[in-house]
Amino acid sequence: MKKILYTVFVRNRVIDFLSSPALSMTVPPIVALYYGTLDIWGDEWQWVNEYSQVHEVIFTILATFTILVMFLKGVSQAAQGAVTKRYTELTKALIQFFNGLVKKKKDRFHGKALHLKPTADIFRKITHPKDQLEFVLDGTKTLLCNGMGIEQKNIGITIIQGNPAENKWWYMLKCDRQRQHTKAGQIMNSDSTAKYCYETGDSLFISDIRKGKQQAAFFSSDRSSAANEIGSIFCKPVRIKVDSTEFVYIFTIAVFGQHMCTPYDPDESEACERILDEVADRVELELYLHSMKEYRENGGNAA
Repeated sequence: MKKILYTVFVRNRVIDFLSSPALSMTVPPIVALYYGTLDIWGDEWQWVNEYSQVHEVIFTILATFTILVMFLKGVSQAAQGAVTKRYTELTKALIQFFNGLVKKKKDRFHGKALHLKPTADIFRKITHPKDQLEFVLDGTKTLLCNGMGIEQKNIGITIIQGNPAENKWWYMLKCDRQRQHTKAGQIMNSDSTAKYCYETGDSLFISDIRKGKQQAAFFSSDRSSAANEIGSIFCKPVRIKVDSTEFVYIFTIAVFGQHMCTPYDPDESEACERILDEVADRVELELYLHSMKEYRENGGNAA
């Protein structure tokens, strides 16, 4: 029903045509001139007086059309105004997210630089990727809440790490440690979005998980079933090679019970995907630092 209303009142060629500047500039003066002619010279001009019934029909059609157009434009502009407001809130939240990441690192670098010795291991002193990753996950959650209007309880953000050679998978990080997640191994051994992304090597955004389920690219968990399969999911695989050792991660943002964007609006879905890609790029950067640190501390082993 929502999709039908959205298509009727917001996104279709008729609404775009009615909202066009050319139509708004030309039609009202012409209609007003016709109404004025009937009112002022209706009894004097022969072509009006002799065809009064025809003009009554024309007048009725124009009046009905005018009311219909005003109604459709009003509803459309109200809906588009809500979308504009949402984009403004999202932009603010996105700026806060990126500023927060920069400030977090800047504060840490500033604090470490004050007490740094010439012989100190600078990489070890200033590089704390796991702390930064936790901050990114928390910041992403805040971004979804403030920028997209997602309820905090509906958000699940995780990073799965694995050893594909031994088919071992585990959660490296979760944005909510108290919540029970489906086992990582079960996800990576089923028709899930995470497995699909790992096998293809590409990130994937599914605005409506019901479509992902139809394409065998989504694994139904207890949580998604409880939400009646309503939600959105984004996954990005990250493969990092340090020397001859490979580190494999799957970064996932899942929302259940709500959609991250309007799933039947391709422009909005594309914009949402770009934002999530930007977030994932920040995660990937920290995963590179984390992998190098793990490689060093584990003597050349992945985990």
